[in-house]
Amino acid sequence: MIPAVPLPANSHIRRPVDLKLKPGWRFDPDRRVFVSEAGERVTPRADLPKRSRIVPTVPSLASADEATLSPAERDLRRYIQVILPPGEPPDRYVDAIRAWPCVEQANVAPEVSLP
Repeated sequence: MIPAVPLPANSHIRRPVDLKLKPGWRFDPDRRVFVSEAGERVTPRADLPKRSRIVPTVPSLASADEATLSPAERDLRRYIQVILPPGEPPDRYVDAIRAWPCVEQANVAPEVSLP
């Protein structure tokens, strides 16, 4: 196996924070909030720097009717990425993201490298 080569510093590729929502929670991409089945809402803007984006890992499932989804699709719907602005290290924010009441697990995505 060939060792990995780090990306050049000017590559503009950012490492997101990958998270999985607790069962019963979903992300509403239109309102940019997390919503539970019980009606609780989490708006995480205060914990993130300006120009951060929260995006579903599988966008087509985020707005789908849950009744039409298979169990595997419902599980995939729970995966979200937090993309921070350039220059912001994801390690600085992962603990705050883990503390959100809707988050089951959160980790910094692996570093991308070239083969």
